[in-house]
Amino acid sequence: MRILTPLYAVALCGVLASCGYSPLYYNTNNGSGAGAALSIGSVAMAKVETQPGQRLVAQEVRQRLLQSYPNGVAGGGAVAEITITEETTTLALQRTAQIERAKISLTGLLVVRDASGTEVLNTSLTSTAAYNVETTPFSTESGKAFARQIAARNLAEAIDRRLALWGRTK
Repeated sequence: MRILTPLYAVALCGVLASCGYSPLYYNTNNGSGAGAALSIGSVAMAKVETQPGQRLVAQEVRQRLLQSYPNGVAGGGAVAEITITEETTTLALQRTAQIERAKISLTGLLVVRDASGTEVLNTSLTSTAAYNVETTPFSTESGKAFARQIAARNLAEAIDRRLALWGRTK
């Protein structure tokens, strides 16, 4: 039975490859396809920095996207530009009107322009992460910073998936 399982896997790969199957969210930046001509342009926060760590959000998103699109052709292909806004919302209150839980929402406006400067994709993606509001300020800020980092990571993954889908369907 142990020998038959790898044989089934090889046979399944052969059948899927022969019928033209390819994964929808496959990274196409291996030198061919849309990913090879896509470069990551500016990634910035929309508002003036009002919270510590907001600049780190743009850096985190940019670094994660550059892992998927490292070889973009500058000036020769499409350029993706991202503008990020942050919003903090209260989730739970105590009877004394003291905040117990809050969430950070990051919204990324993704705009892709082709080589001629024509806008070919304009979409908005959102990521949220919750944190506890503690009685000590350090604990609250630590939780908020971690929630901001998680939201930035999730936003980068959502943008990466959307760019991969756009690249496969264009």
